[in-house]
Amino acid sequence: MWSDNETSQDLLGFKVHVDLIRSVVTNPKLLPVTLGVFGDWGSGKTSIMKMLEHDLDPENYPPDSPEKEKYEKIAVLYFNGWLFEGYDDAKSALLSSILLQLGEHKRFGPIIKEKVAGLLKSVNWMRVAKFGVKEIGMPALAAYITGGASIVPSLMGSGKKIFESILPKKDNEEAGKEGKSKSEINWEEMIREDKSEASAMDVRTFRQDFEKLLKETNIESLVVLIDDLDRCSNERIIENLEAIKLFLNVERTAFVIGADPRIVRHAIEVRYSQMKFKDERDPTEASERLVTDYLEKLIQIPYRLPKLSPAEVESYMALLFCARDIENETLLGKVHKACEDQRCANRYSVFGYAAVKEAFGENELPATLSESLIFSSSIAPLITEGLKGNPRQVKRFLNAYFLRKELARVAGLQSIRDDVLVKLMVLEYGHYKQFMDLFEWQAKQEGRSSELKQFEAILAPPDGNVDIEEEVKKIDSQWSSSFMRRWIAMEPLLSEIDLRDYFWVARDKLSSTLSGVSMIPPFVRAILDDILSSNAGRMGRAVDSTLKLNADERILLLNQIEKHIQRNPDQKVGYDALRGLIEKGIVESVEVLTRTLLNVPADTIPPAVGNDLTALLISKSELREHFEPVLKQLRSTETRVGRALKPIERKR
Repeated sequence: MWSDNETSQDLLGFKVHVDLIRSVVTNPKLLPVTLGVFGDWGSGKTSIMKMLEHDLDPENYPPDSPEKEKYEKIAVLYFNGWLFEGYDDAKSALLSSILLQLGEHKRFGPIIKEKVAGLLKSVNWMRVAKFGVKEIGMPALAAYITGGASIVPSLMGSGKKIFESILPKKDNEEAGKEGKSKSEINWEEMIREDKSEASAMDVRTFRQDFEKLLKETNIESLVVLIDDLDRCSNERIIENLEAIKLFLNVERTAFVIGADPRIVRHAIEVRYSQMKFKDERDPTEASERLVTDYLEKLIQIPYRLPKLSPAEVESYMALLFCARDIENETLLGKVHKACEDQRCANRYSVFGYAAVKEAFGENELPATLSESLIFSSSIAPLITEGLKGNPRQVKRFLNAYFLRKELARVAGLQSIRDDVLVKLMVLEYGHYKQFMDLFEWQAKQEGRSSELKQFEAILAPPDGNVDIEEEVKKIDSQWSSSFMRRWIAMEPLLSEIDLRDYFWVARDKLSSTLSGVSMIPPFVRAILDDILSSNAGRMGRAVDSTLKLNADERILLLNQIEKHIQRNPDQKVGYDALRGLIEKGIVESVEVLTRTLLNVPADTIPPAVGNDLTALLISKSELREHFEPVLKQLRSTETRVGRALKPIERKR
């Protein structure tokens, strides 16, 4: 089993990305700069941040190395935006965190902590400006912040909460927790004792003062790593971006932002959704251009992380198995060094069984490691195809796989084959609806599905002829997608295998390790939350954002909407979401809505759904054939939704 934490150890071959980013943020000629490390959920953005933080720390180099001297005048700060999700003002939180980490820096802190206190006072004024002075008078605030007065009894109510909230916190403190920082420096006292004048106008000079601080400290490059921005709410994302804008064009600074760009674009769209583009012929295009301009101004260098190839996935799994099974740290170090050398020599080769055995030299490979390396070689292409080369999903998949294997062992299911289990889990992981279809088919046919046998005959015949694959579409369009066609044809073929034991293992409590809300990428989750929000504006934007999803993400979104309706059949919002997607041309949503209306108890469906369906079929008459079974079934019931549908015949 492996933890889901980020690491500064390069198991993914990402050193090339880290080296490239490091060359940019340490080049005085390129500063100031903001660089975006863009990638999907689980693509390795945080690991790159941690590796970069490690590589820029002179403490990690020998005393006589050129890197140690080179990085002595570089300060690296790490900020996790998600930790401040519940914070009163994310913009001030980021500024405070940067200042506090600078003030407590081992090399630079002793020189600048007094100057940091003055800048923290300016940040406090920013928070005061955000809250306003409805509950607290400006004179009292000014006296408190400048150290001229303590909190008087008349301000001990809601005012005290605001006073407490404006005290600086660092990103290693849990947002919302009471108590003081673990730092040895009493920052609250230093802010009170600072003799510089404070006023709301300090916000305008903050950038100049900060730039002066860097020059006086002789910091050649201040590298700020901002991570997990895409896990924040829309409001917090914008606040963090606005904070970063304060540092734009400040000499000697480099910001590295890790995020899924679709999440960030979505947050900007929501923020500026009220803007009207009256002079534009196409308001949607104008909105897209505004978002693009905003990002291009903020992030000068976008850098997109590629998905792992099958060779990279196999090498990654091999290193995971080595980390698990090699107890000798010296041997493990030799393996990592051998992998690094091989990547430098040939980036497209696989670091697998043969390479690990060679690194071991005369030492014998542990039996479990030998078996695992052979196993990883056989399943790497299947996992890469099913999990889209995503490192986090690969690790979670392996964890779930070994849990399933252990359950099979405890239950005495000796006939479980690794390749069959992996193939089924790939289907479960990314295409849960088809996985459940197969479960139901085999359950009715003593473990062997005639439907799957028919698919295999069409898509994986002995002579390789696939000219009649259109036959699959007549049965179920979701089984004829490009991924499903490849999955069906992959070895091993499953139609002649008794699948009952495999589904027994899969249907226990461990299924939560594969499916469910926790496995939804953040961008899909954001769209799902908006499309089920009952807010017309958010729903409309979410429907538009659906067009940016790939086919697998759309299916995942539709499955979650279908599950929502199954849990809450009397809530109209789920049906509205599917109708909106149909009107937007998302063809997969037609089948989901028809299937849902057929399976949900008719007496729980809101009657307004019948009216909406009538209007939909009038505007899109080509869909009438698809919904005919739904109309027939619902009209046959003595329900409100059935009665709402009946007038459609009289209108024709």
